[in-house]
Amino acid sequence: MESVVPTTSTAQVHHLFNDTEADVIFCSKDGTLFHLQRKYLETNTGAFPGAEFDTRGEITHLTEPTEVLEVLFQFIYPRRHPDIEELEFPLLAAVAEAAEKYEVFSGMSECKTRMRTFLPKHAAEILAHASRHDYPKLIQEAASYLVRTDAAEVIEHLPSSYVVPWLRYQKAWDSVMEAAFKEVLGLRISKPLHHGTRPPLSAAAMSMQGEACHPCVLRMLSTLQDLKALKTTEELQANFIKPRPPMIGCISSSCQYTSIFTKLLLRMKSDIAEIPSFSSSFNWSKPELSTTAQDSRS
Repeated sequence: MESVVPTTSTAQVHHLFNDTEADVIFCSKDGTLFHLQRKYLETNTGAFPGAEFDTRGEITHLTEPTEVLEVLFQFIYPRRHPDIEELEFPLLAAVAEAAEKYEVFSGMSECKTRMRTFLPKHAAEILAHASRHDYPKLIQEAASYLVRTDAAEVIEHLPSSYVVPWLRYQKAWDSVMEAAFKEVLGLRISKPLHHGTRPPLSAAAMSMQGEACHPCVLRMLSTLQDLKALKTTEELQANFIKPRPPMIGCISSSCQYTSIFTKLLLRMKSDIAEIPSFSSSFNWSKPELSTTAQDSRS
């Protein structure tokens, strides 16, 4: 914020903020004036000028446009808060950033809650916002939609201190996939039947044969590739537990496709569950925050 003496008389006063008892005046980036009472700023924000600053007769110029400040300042007065349910994401994100910048506590909380409704469409932007302002739960919610996204698309949104932890987090997921591909490629191939069908082999006999026929190995590799392309953890978890009946086109009675692949997918599910959450990579202690600000962090 920068306090300067106004140099133009062309600025318009916003119709919602023309308080005759105002003792603080703000000007938006595009020239709209907001007349506010200092006592409400002192009570409901943490970063606007306090009583020790004499701004009477001067205008404090802010960097936000009118449409952002119009929403933001409605959180300050002791009246019903603005309805942000209909805000499009770009405006919501701008209001959320302004609320964090000026520590408008009620606005911080409501914008964070509203942002969740824009997942997964705006997961990268929401992860960036949550990372900048230390919201562990929101970070993890957004991260769950991005772990299968190309790293370059994610890290361009992140603060620099989050880049290496994100790459490590994504590598942990990739390692589970890589191990699954390696295991399937290492299976012993069952010999095909050339003369009609045989009765099922005993377990001992099967152990002497291959583990899976060539078509079933190809099916497993194809399924793993499809899993690798899924974008969210929810989709992955659902696919891990899908039944895997014997494949039409299996060419060997010793092929153990169903047993092997079911066990592999359940093991992948377990391995992924053991990966620490992305938000656990950070220390979330925030010294010297007010009680109100601490309550809004989650």
